[in-house]
Amino acid sequence: MPLTPKTKPLAPPGRLLNFAPGSYLESTSRPLYALLFLLPWIVVYELGTLWVNTEQYGQILTRKCVVSFLWLTRLAQWIGIHPRLVWLFPGFVVVVILLCWHLAGGQPWRARLKWLGWMALESVLLAVPLLILSAAIGGSSRAAAFAQFPLPGPIQSYFAHLVTSIGAGIYEELIFRLILIGLMLMILEDLFKVKASLATLIAVLISSLLFALHHYFGIVDGRLTAFSTVLFTWTSFIFRTAAGVYFAFLFRYRGYGITAGAHAAYNIILRTLWP
Repeated sequence: MPLTPKTKPLAPPGRLLNFAPGSYLESTSRPLYALLFLLPWIVVYELGTLWVNTEQYGQILTRKCVVSFLWLTRLAQWIGIHPRLVWLFPGFVVVVILLCWHLAGGQPWRARLKWLGWMALESVLLAVPLLILSAAIGGSSRAAAFAQFPLPGPIQSYFAHLVTSIGAGIYEELIFRLILIGLMLMILEDLFKVKASLATLIAVLISSLLFALHHYFGIVDGRLTAFSTVLFTWTSFIFRTAAGVYFAFLFRYRGYGITAGAHAAYNIILRTLWP
């Protein structure tokens, strides 16, 4: 019996661009590949936070590039997870979501491990347009180029910056793309019956604006507070909003793994070029 519109399953991201089933582009947009691709980086980040867990890292940890990680650790504290295990909770959330997503889609467990290397290369290549945009918007002052690392001061540990770059890619994409856009689409389409195209547009714009704003404001002691270490400028705000739209586009068509990889690659390249 043919599927009705109500029972037709949601197509994987790659199918929307007519990628051939089983091809690299179609397969690597799936959650299983995202899990295999990101799992080593999750381990690197989790261990890295322990390795650089010094006063220096404490300064970096207060910056907004890892605020999404802090949100998840505070959630772990709130639900009563043992303090010594709180730092593992964000990575656990990523793994569980991707596994559930994979199981819900009824997708095969087979994977070509050699494609993980191509995913890393693709992530680097997809970071290039964002680097070009940051240079174009930032001009000679490079205000937008330093958007992800705005805090001046004595922090010189390149490894510590690499750790935060990886964490920003994984956990900001988890919060602002995978979770926020997904929830907004369910609410708009299922609850308010908004057309899919309009719902997608609204979700992308709102998530991108919130992604930009969270670099300047946070909740401290229950109050919305502007962070003194991050100067708000329209140049950096526009760039971050545009970056949010770009990452939303990547998430829609290339999946969570590539999006997180491109985000992390952008941060790492930026910090390498402008230490």
